[in-house]
Amino acid sequence: MTTLMIISWRNIWRNRTRTLVIITALILGIMGGVFSAAMRLAAEEQQFEDTVENMISHIQIHHPEFIANPEAQYRIPDGEAIAGDIRGQNGIASVSARLVFDGMAASANMNAGVRIKGVDSEDEARTTKLDELLEEGSYFTEEWRLPSVIIGRALAKELLVETGSRIVLTFQDIDGGIVSSSFRVEALYAVTSRRFEERTVFVKAGVLQELAGEPGAVTEIAILLDDVDRYREATDELRAEYPGLEVRHWADMDPTLHYSLELLDQLLIYLVGIIILGVSFGLLNTILMSILERVRELGVMLSIGMKRLKVFFMVVVETTMIAILGGVAGLILSFFMIRFLNHRGVHIPGGEGLEDFGFAAVLYPDLPTSFYFEIGGVVILFAILASIYPAWKAIRLAPAEAVRQE
Repeated sequence: MTTLMIISWRNIWRNRTRTLVIITALILGIMGGVFSAAMRLAAEEQQFEDTVENMISHIQIHHPEFIANPEAQYRIPDGEAIAGDIRGQNGIASVSARLVFDGMAASANMNAGVRIKGVDSEDEARTTKLDELLEEGSYFTEEWRLPSVIIGRALAKELLVETGSRIVLTFQDIDGGIVSSSFRVEALYAVTSRRFEERTVFVKAGVLQELAGEPGAVTEIAILLDDVDRYREATDELRAEYPGLEVRHWADMDPTLHYSLELLDQLLIYLVGIIILGVSFGLLNTILMSILERVRELGVMLSIGMKRLKVFFMVVVETTMIAILGGVAGLILSFFMIRFLNHRGVHIPGGEGLEDFGFAAVLYPDLPTSFYFEIGGVVILFAILASIYPAWKAIRLAPAEAVRQE
């Protein structure tokens, strides 16, 4: 066995140029596949975190009529009690009970339609990390004469206001009457979705409930799970527990995002598969050329009694050695490439325009360590499969005819 390994090692270096070319092709192919996977994972995680965890949460509960008519009259009966019950269940990371309805925001210069969210500052920070999204200002800590409001940077540009400016929020109260109240802009938040920034403002729940005419009123319960993979099971459990309410998970609330994430997964499988398959054909061609150049030598080996199984194994070992050399070098270079790009970030050309659709202009690719071992295993597997045909050609040689070839 050791002798066969030594012979195989020497054989692959008979034509150094050809061997180095196929090793380089393996390295570049692996780096391309790893880069594609890392970018796909970064885009998926960025979209999911920005859209789901920072905006809509994993699960939301509403009054059945609220989805079509987001008005204060369609509130959740005993909403705060329900939120408290859900908060104590297993698998629930955090719960935010909100008073949400549509209204108008007006400054001295402009006005815009907005969705007003009355939130508990601590619950909201745990559920959507709103306190970490602030670009400037403070998180509901100012003690002004006017109540505080946190708005998106895009809305601030539209209204021509900044932190410290006064704006007026107008909305309907519980009884359908029109209420207008002044607020002071305490902070500006930033997310990848420009529409969300232009559309959503946050105020303290107690202030909004008092203005709406019902302390403790709740129209929306946002839920963050410990294990997001259980979102469908958790939704079914909550639907069974609260049959009179509308319970939706993030895929129901944003089907476009769910579809795009599924599409990215499928495209990645095809992309990486095509790259590795293409490199495998190049490896097959290299080994096959090597076999054709050594027909006489193989004929002599078979003539002096070398078993065909050993010849088959020798060809497989030669292919595997090349795959291991190129695979290990490619994975090491890929690891350092991803670490560098994760630190520096990858700027997407035209990414600023994509922010309107929830995509970040800069991605920070990263991969779990296990992925590199998985890719290495797939490369070696494809290399072994690619070696079968050249090895079969080698053992099909007729020794008497092979030794006469020049």
